[in-house]
Amino acid sequence: MRALWAGVAYFCLAALTLRLTSDGRNHATIWIADAVILGLLLQLPRAQWRPVLVAGLIANHLANDVVRGFAWGHILYAAINIAQVWVAAVSLKRRLATSSILSDMRTLGLFVLWAGLITPAIGGLFGSLTSMAIYQQPFLPSFARWFFSNGLGIVVATPFFNSIWDGSYAEFYRGKSALQRWKMLVLLVGYAALVDLVFRQADMPLLFLPVSALVLLTFPLGRHGIKVGILMTAVIGTLATIANRGPIALMHGDLLAKSIFFQFYLIMTLATCLTVVAIITSRAEFSAKLDDRDKSIRMILANSPDAVLGFDAHGCCIFAGGPTEALLDTPSQDLVGLSLPQLAQKWPELDGFLDGRETVVELQSNQGFCVEASFALLDPIAAGSGAVITFHNITARALRERELAKKVFTDDLTQVLNRAGFHQGVHEVLKEGVTCSLALIDVDHFKEINDRYGHGKGDEVLSRIGQCLRTETRMTDLVGRIGGDEFAILFRADATTAAKVCGRILERCRGLTGSIEGGYPEYVTLSCGIAQMMPGWSKAQLFRTADEALYEVKAQGRNAVRLRV
Repeated sequence: MRALWAGVAYFCLAALTLRLTSDGRNHATIWIADAVILGLLLQLPRAQWRPVLVAGLIANHLANDVVRGFAWGHILYAAINIAQVWVAAVSLKRRLATSSILSDMRTLGLFVLWAGLITPAIGGLFGSLTSMAIYQQPFLPSFARWFFSNGLGIVVATPFFNSIWDGSYAEFYRGKSALQRWKMLVLLVGYAALVDLVFRQADMPLLFLPVSALVLLTFPLGRHGIKVGILMTAVIGTLATIANRGPIALMHGDLLAKSIFFQFYLIMTLATCLTVVAIITSRAEFSAKLDDRDKSIRMILANSPDAVLGFDAHGCCIFAGGPTEALLDTPSQDLVGLSLPQLAQKWPELDGFLDGRETVVELQSNQGFCVEASFALLDPIAAGSGAVITFHNITARALRERELAKKVFTDDLTQVLNRAGFHQGVHEVLKEGVTCSLALIDVDHFKEINDRYGHGKGDEVLSRIGQCLRTETRMTDLVGRIGGDEFAILFRADATTAAKVCGRILERCRGLTGSIEGGYPEYVTLSCGIAQMMPGWSKAQLFRTADEALYEVKAQGRNAVRLRV
């Protein structure tokens, strides 16, 4: 099936090219049909070449007969064209490790040498002799026309058809988002419009514009887009040159001289852009390999329970990986550049590494984790060797115990601290001597909610209120449920700040109305009393003062915040 499609494409391109760029007796100005066959041969093993070569041979002969009229000598043209394609394919298959023509500079150079120079020269020799015999064309002009048209057509179009046959374009298209596809289409259409503008006028020699634009498009479009752009330039420029339009028309000389000049122009454009593409491709592939290796290492470290720090011979950290933020309370990027003495200032336990007294120490992270640090020289024999410190979390059991303790002090329904947990937390905060304020909160008429809507709905009300309290407070504040419908918050702030937060809590809880399926109170309100811890007060006096403020709120109609000092 591929051979059939290749034959059809070859016939259409050959017939169109002969019709537009030949007077019926001389060679075409640009010949891209051979690129269809060469691009496919480079994708197939040699055992599958025969039907493709036969399809190209028949298509070439038919195209010459249709355009020029039947002549037995056309079979010679077909044989020469297909033979030069076969020679190019054999030569490239032997020398290239990949079928991708633009994979690197070496591959590009071999492709241009064999497909663009050697085989067109061989084909031009026999093709020009055939033209002398059939159409009495002079040898040298005929040879020049064949050499440039075939060489340029193959070099320009083969990368394009090669990417079609190997599925690169389809894969490239599928790998882009809809927005990226539209951007590429806009860039290519814009480039085609620019080339058409350059070759539509003959007032200014603007041949530099397509070259510059195509080099710039190399970066956003990559090699696949550039192949299309080069082909656009060749087709639009050739048609304009044949019609004696565009900057090429400013030249003196006949159409052959202008065509040869345009071919040189295309060759230079092609060489410039393909070289840029090859360099970008090589660097991109090399960079991709490095990125893959780096990602693999980082993925291993990221999924490792250990953090690793690497030091150079001067004791400076040059690498940090793994869960450093969890084990050392410091992001990896903040550790790079620090010296071992600087790290020892932050973790005094590491002092033993500085003079070689210890190789394994234990340290405590700010999160309460117990971490084992192991020190090892990269080369114990060599003086001034680099070193590695591995940090291993040895607190799995402690973490489990901590989670168990957390459950003991957490209210199951509201996920805030229970009464015991809250009072213990208050005791610890008061020992710190920081400014703090206590808010006691009751749900107004909660018994009526239970009686009217059931205890299930009542529990959901409490759960929503607990969630609201956790959301509106900071991590440093303590939130607890100290009774059935009674909540408490210990703010690490003054009473004025606490009152503002409690005001937001009351407002937000009013917004819960109607959010539970199957019925809900007309509205949910809270009463809140606040007291700020004063010098010389005890914990009991703090709770008593806040409770007095709460009592005043209830006595005056509820649904409010009262501050008392």
